[in-house]
Amino acid sequence: MENLLASDLQHKSVVGIDGSEVGVVHNVTMRVKSGTLENLVVDPHGRFSSQSAGFEMTDDDRLLIPISCIQDIRDHIIISE
Repeated sequence: MENLLASDLQHKSVVGIDGSEVGVVHNVTMRVKSGTLENLVVDPHGRFSSQSAGFEMTDDDRLLIPISCIQDIRDHIIISE
């Protein structure tokens, strides 16, 4: 994956590998000491707005999607579930 700014990810749509809309990137989390990105913080849409989506949730009901789930980044972010 090429280098991107965190700001390039903000407000990008997130879709599953099957094309289903997951939501929109709100923010990212990282490990401060290493600078490693950990999760996309996503405002969920549709079936992903419940805890049954299989991802951890924040206290304000956003999805925490591990960076390791990212398959591709183009006009939108494609993730595996």
